[in-house]
Parts: sequence; structure tokens; C-alpha cells
Amino acid sequence: MPTPHGPLPRVALIGVSGYGGIYLQLLREALLKKTVVLVAAVVINPDDVADICSELRSYGAVIYTDTESFFSAESGRIDLCLIPVAIQWHARLTVSALEAGMNVLVEKPLAGSVADIKAIRKAEAEFNRWVAVGFQDIYAIESRWLKAQLLAGVIGKLESIRMIGLWPRSRSYFTRNHWAGRIQADGAAVLDSPLNNAFAHFINLPLYLAGPTMDDSAGIKLRSANLHRAHQIENFDTAIVEGVTDEGAQLWFGVSHTSAAIREPEIYICGSKGRAEWWHEQRCVLIDEAGHRQVFPLPSAEETRRLMFAAVVDRLYHPSTFVCSTAMAEEHTKLIEAVQRSGPVRDFPESSISWVSDQTGLSERPVVCDLDEAMDEALVQGSPSLRLAPLSPSLVPPV
Repeated sequence: MPTPHGPLPRVALIGVSGYGGIYLQLLREALLKKTVVLVAAVVINPDDVADICSELRSYGAVIYTDTESFFSAESGRIDLCLIPVAIQWHARLTVSALEAGMNVLVEKPLAGSVADIKAIRKAEAEFNRWVAVGFQDIYAIESRWLKAQLLAGVIGKLESIRMIGLWPRSRSYFTRNHWAGRIQADGAAVLDSPLNNAFAHFINLPLYLAGPTMDDSAGIKLRSANLHRAHQIENFDTAIVEGVTDEGAQLWFGVSHTSAAIREPEIYICGSKGRAEWWHEQRCVLIDEAGHRQVFPLPSAEETRRLMFAAVVDRLYHPSTFVCSTAMAEEHTKLIEAVQRSGPVRDFPESSISWVSDQTGLSERPVVCDLDEAMDEALVQGSPSLRLAPLSPSLVPPV
């Protein structure tokens, strides 16, 4: 692996709006600690973010208004390129960064299709650079600890993992950009859905925990996927997915943006001799065969992002530092593609949907009658479907 040029790693940032603002804050903290130097940024809308551009220039960064000029001018001069942009641009910009001799931290998911990931992995090998993926939860110390316990057989043979998450989303969530809820955008796959965006971290984490080694995620064969929607979008906003890993563990995921209440992600792990639980930003619980119970607090999302950024910077110096690799992230995208191919999205009957004001009072969100209870019942039973009123078939075919 290349060593950083000069005393500190040279970093570039593509995108400062939307989620890019979170990466910018990570950069601010790193600059304050003097662990990196910011040498370039791509800002396609400089007039709209003049204050941010002034701030970036104060750090010594050159501002580019398009990626072509950036890659041409900075080729061979950047140690780490940060890419927190829309999903459909992940692969194209990551490949271009690798071709320009840059290592990459790209926001999750790695790409919108397995074909795009194959192109990224080919470029990694060809240009002798690496890509880390922003699935921040697996960078947490607690994630690695739990994975080690599972591999050591503390709860026996892994039998199943179930994950549930309910995050209501308003109309404005799907109108905030031109690709939200879309299958494709700007000439590339997006597959935007709760599984591939909002809850992607908590789909990826069980895949990682079920993987056969500390640095692998599990391959999964899809058994069923029930996809629904209440929002007027192209893709689904509610899903129940079942699959089995290559090692035989049963996986179940239930997610929705149309619930009455918020239910933060919960992960339930069952083994032949014990079990574990993962409550997002709350606690991790491990119960072994003897009934011994270990409970650890879990870090906040902000802290896991800091851990992720620190690990990626450390990887520049130490190639053995753990990051979410493209091989690991590919298993997530393989599952997402399989889900999209599984069948049509079905509309919830209009009679089952109530539209209520969101927290801002500026938009509305759908509440599907009895969905919260039906999803909980499906979780407990490991059911492949929701027990609700009959669903209408969508006119939109699967990908």
C-alpha cells in the first residue's frame, strides 16, 4: 500500500450538500486534530454554499466545480477521496478515483448493482488501491467483539438472525431529490428502498455477523421477499425478506417507512446454545449456554462514524486495519438485487392508509392500519408476510 505524501494524508471531498455535510463534519474534526490535510473538494453548486466554499479554502483546499477537472488535476496527488454522493454515482466516481491513484471512502451502499461493484473491485486490483464502505456500524468495537463471540461458538451454532426497523417517512423524504424511491437514475441503478438506504446498515450488520470469518460477510440465498408501498413512488417502502446463509443460518428482515410509530432497529441472534440482541444506539446483550448475561452500551451513530473515519485514515498507514471492504459490501448488494428481482411491488389498499402530519407540520406521512402490530407478529413468528388486508398488485414490474 502507498504511504501518505508528506507528514499527513492528503484528503479530497466530493460533495458537501445533503449527506456530504456529515462527511464535512468528520473532516472538520480530523483537521482540528491534525490527522489529515484537506487539499481539494468538488462542489457543483458553489453559489448555493458560498460559506462552505470559503471555509474549505481556509483549510487550503482547491475548489472544483466538476469531477472531471478534479480527477484530471489531482491525479496521483490524493491519498484518500471521500465520496458521500447519490447512490447512482458511487460506482462511477469510485472507479475514477481509483484510476487517479486515490484510495476511497464511499458512502453506503457501495453501488446500485452487482455489475457496478464488479467494476469497482476490478479497478481496486488494477490500480493497487482500496475502497472502504461507509457501513459505519461494523466499525464499532462492539460489532467486532460480538462477531468474535459468535465465531468462538459462545452461543453455539448460529441458527438465525432477525432484524426489524420502523422509521416513518413523509412525502418530503421522497421529494428531497430526484432519485429517492427510484430504481434507476442518471443512467445507473439506484434501487433506493428501506433495505438499500435508511436501513441498509442494519441489513449489512447481520450479514457481517453471520459471516464465516472476522473479515467476511455471509452470502445469502433469498427465499422470499414481500414488497409493499403506501407512498407514491416507483419502488417499495415496506418489506419482509427471508433468506438462508451459505452456512445454513436463517435470516429475516422486516422494515417499513409507513408505520404509526418509530421502532429503532433491533437485531435478534439465536444460536443452538444461547442468543444475542442488538438494540441500535442502546445496548448489546449476549446470553451464553449457562445463562450468563453480558450487556454493553452501544455507541451513537455519530460515534460510529468517527470510528469509521479514524479506521479509514489508519488504513493509509497500516494495511491490516479493518474496514468494510468491497467484498463484504457486495454481499449486501447481491441480496438487494435478488429482492428486486423477486416479484412486483404491491400497493397497500387506499382504505388502509391514513395520511397524518409529520413532525414539521409541513408534510404528510402515510400510516398503514395495523402495520406496526402485523410487523411485530411477523418478527416473532418469522413469517414471510404481513397479515393485513388484501394487497393490490403493482403495475411496475420487478427489475
